[in-house]
Amino acid sequence: MAKINSSAVSMILREIRAALEAKADEKFRLSVVALGKSPLKTLGVRPSVIRVVVRDVVAKSRGVLDRPTSIALLDAAVARKCREEILVAIEILERFRRDFDASIFPHLERWGAVADDVEVAEALGARIAAPALAKEPSRMAMVKKWARLKSLGKRRFAVLAASGLVSDGRREAALVLDMCEHLLHEDHPILVSAVAGLLRDTTKVDAKAVQDFLFRRSIDGNPEILRAGSENLDAARRAALIAKLETQSGVPTQLAAAEK
Repeated sequence: MAKINSSAVSMILREIRAALEAKADEKFRLSVVALGKSPLKTLGVRPSVIRVVVRDVVAKSRGVLDRPTSIALLDAAVARKCREEILVAIEILERFRRDFDASIFPHLERWGAVADDVEVAEALGARIAAPALAKEPSRMAMVKKWARLKSLGKRRFAVLAASGLVSDGRREAALVLDMCEHLLHEDHPILVSAVAGLLRDTTKVDAKAVQDFLFRRSIDGNPEILRAGSENLDAARRAALIAKLETQSGVPTQLAAAEK
């Protein structure tokens, strides 16, 4: 592994913090704090502004930023537990996604500690964990562990990480469906939507496996996930699944009626 320039990491992190503080919006910060769902400190910087900060920091640090330094930068940001610093560091590291390898997973496991914040979980899952897992499917055990945790953000993190196994030509449907076994009872709207979306993506690479999975779990899975997750099945199979769900519930839902 390349030697990490710790002084460069400290310098870049100071630049990030100064840029974020200059663009902080107190009203936005109070609105984030009012939600009361993040254990992280927040400065009150809007997502669109974070992208500007990333662009400026990368431009100033050209020639200094490489993959090891970017990993160390995210390590440092996570340790400081400031959500905007973490989000900036995630976007910087994403620029090196083509160079991700097995060495990133010990770091990723530590970064998962801040995934209780749903916005951080989404960024980590989609931008870092998914491309990393796509190159190392054998690390799926770590993702399954996240899927079993009580934290909404960490379960969302797991779903987004698993999406890397059924995108960009990857066809690891069996691994994804094995993880989904732990998530079919979800009732939080964020997870209902996320799991259903993962099932739809998995259908694109192995429709038969998803079809069998949905019919087998139709007895005990959340009908809203099963229905939304079946949208990419062929029309006849989807109609049969919805009819089965209706029969089991005894009362056709509004969504089921709409399907007709």
